[in-house]
Amino acid sequence: MRRILLWTVLIVATLFLTKYANELSQDVTPKGATFSLMRQKVVNCGNGQITLVGPNGPTHLEIDDSWPPCSQFAENAEYDFWLARGGRTVYISSEKTPWWRQQL
Repeated sequence: MRRILLWTVLIVATLFLTKYANELSQDVTPKGATFSLMRQKVVNCGNGQITLVGPNGPTHLEIDDSWPPCSQFAENAEYDFWLARGGRTVYISSEKTPWWRQQL
């Protein structure tokens, strides 16, 4: 009986912490970012343009000089991008998508 109760408490605590981590990470926006693209794969990059593919389909962006070199983005890796609007898309920051967000 105690083992069942212990496992139940552990599972509920894990679910609560996962839900809390998901909500917390969405509120953190770098300064200057006006929009974000989550879980994106870079499929085409160069000549002032980049194409990202994510859960909502492909996104084609015209980019400015603030973007890092295309070689920085690993093939088949998912990234979370924080960007700013303008004449061309301004790069603010990016990070590899956390494992727990990839599962959603």
